[in-house]
Amino acid sequence: MWPRRRRILQALAAIVVLAVALPIIPPAAHAKPRLTLVSSTPSVTLPVAENKFRHPADLHQVFFLQRTTNANTIVYVAQFDENGTLDSSQPIVGYWRRFAGAGHIMEFRWYERVFGFGARTRLLSAREGYEVRFNGIRDQKLILRQEGPFQAALYKQQNGQDFKMIYGFLDIDDSGLLPKVTRLRLYTSDPNTGRYMTHTIAVSGGAFRE
Repeated sequence: MWPRRRRILQALAAIVVLAVALPIIPPAAHAKPRLTLVSSTPSVTLPVAENKFRHPADLHQVFFLQRTTNANTIVYVAQFDENGTLDSSQPIVGYWRRFAGAGHIMEFRWYERVFGFGARTRLLSAREGYEVRFNGIRDQKLILRQEGPFQAALYKQQNGQDFKMIYGFLDIDDSGLLPKVTRLRLYTSDPNTGRYMTHTIAVSGGAFRE
């Protein structure tokens, strides 16, 4: 397979799985790919999914996504005005950190932005923050909350409880003609206890097909 075509399929496979996995719930029986929440495991320290990959530590970072295929990482950061308040015109923005190379920033390709990783936002209230919906998961809502001057965090509610998003890691089987996602590990923290929570999600039917 041509390298460019494989990269496109890998990106689309990640978009498909991320789109249905962020809710952190077992999927409906008809969902494709099918995801099953295997476990939610607390820990005192933040687990590292892959020791060989660098974790980004960008200014105002609120979430990042990595994959087994290479070290290139999707990073989301909050944006603020000069007073340290979330920028109402674009409170969150995403991009690639090309850690497989020099670690430089690269904007999303058009299909990644339009069909998957681009974010749409809506102000709820100054206290509640911004509703965030990624283009690939417009039916799922995340909340970007201001936590202080030049400080914000991205949250997902599960069973009435808020979890602070930290990062996600996709296990991808790249041995066949099409990349196949087999597992998602979603790393979050519980703001009530300060402990980390790792949600392990099994994926079946995770191959992207045109």
